[in-house]
Amino acid sequence: MNEGTFDALTLAQIRQELAQLVAMADTTGRPKPDVINPPGHAMAGWEWRIAQDVQVDRFRPPLWLVRTIDDSEVRDCLYVAEPDPYRAYDWLQGLDFTAMSPTDARRLAMALLAAADRVDAQNTAVPSLVDRRQKKAGPPPPGHGPYRPPAPRPA
Repeated sequence: MNEGTFDALTLAQIRQELAQLVAMADTTGRPKPDVINPPGHAMAGWEWRIAQDVQVDRFRPPLWLVRTIDDSEVRDCLYVAEPDPYRAYDWLQGLDFTAMSPTDARRLAMALLAAADRVDAQNTAVPSLVDRRQKKAGPPPPGHGPYRPPAPRPA
């Protein structure tokens, strides 16, 4: 019965790990857009709407918007609007969009998934499979550990 295998876990821990795995499986599929803005729209293209679980005002939750735009001059980026929970307004009007490259968006998405996994593991006191595998495998090789800013470029 080695530590890090399912043999050393309680039934409750196995159930919790299974629930986490199912939750991860539910997040791996790519969602369909919530809205497809037609060619006459100011931001024609696909739009995903992500409503937060938190209720900021009594009418509706904050809404994140992620858009891809069909216009050839700006379609090399995606656009993300983060809601301002301290400002009462129609969530679909007056939003500030931030342009992101597809690479940066993927890095952000992966960081959000990793952070969500860590929060879940901390709140349930059950280490994730990744944590158990890393503990069993030992520390990561040099250059694959915590983030280090890039070295300054020579002048």
